[in-house]
Amino acid sequence: MILVRLNPQMGVVMKPDLRYQKGYLYEHHGAWYVRYSQRISQEDGSSKLNHVSKHLGRSKDFSNILEVERCRASFMLTVNRDRLSPNSRMTLTAFVEGAYLPWTKEERRASTSKGHHEVWINHLRDRVGQLRLREFRTADASRMLRAIAKEKDLTKTTLQHIKSVLSTIFIYAKNEGVFDGANPVDEVLIPRHAREPERRTPTILARFSKSSTSSRSSQKPWL
Repeated sequence: MILVRLNPQMGVVMKPDLRYQKGYLYEHHGAWYVRYSQRISQEDGSSKLNHVSKHLGRSKDFSNILEVERCRASFMLTVNRDRLSPNSRMTLTAFVEGAYLPWTKEERRASTSKGHHEVWINHLRDRVGQLRLREFRTADASRMLRAIAKEKDLTKTTLQHIKSVLSTIFIYAKNEGVFDGANPVDEVLIPRHAREPERRTPTILARFSKSSTSSRSSQKPWL
């Protein structure tokens, strides 16, 4: 184990344990987990090695143990790769509220920035904000959308918008160098049982057309 402490202003705080971890795979209450070690910085400047577990998915979502192993290997690859990264422990909340939302205020239209802020506060923060940016998986976003669709009477269009905002967050994270790999939100499916958006009926369309025609006919012609 090699620990190197530097002034935080120099950009690097600690060089963590370089030991490669395979992770311990186990099944508990109908779900698969992988347990691994994580070094946590303490307030006094010391560090403590904790054992933490990551939920990989429900047992019924895997067809065989090989799929579980591939999922474990993929996750532990991220853990081992990120051990040297100063951003490896950054949560979604820390990134979104510290970097993404301020960026939208500076670089995007006010209406877009306001909309993304509302989606984050109303739908995303309490559900996935505590997850680490570099550990976020497609399954996390999928579970989130299913929960939102179950708890709230939202249309598929609204759910698609929520997905789009979360996807844009990861696009920005990749551009800032704090997230690598494929965007975990791209392949998330919208729950098929979600409410369909209301469509204009022929009667409403006819009324709208008639109203528009009447409005145009009442206008005075240009002289």
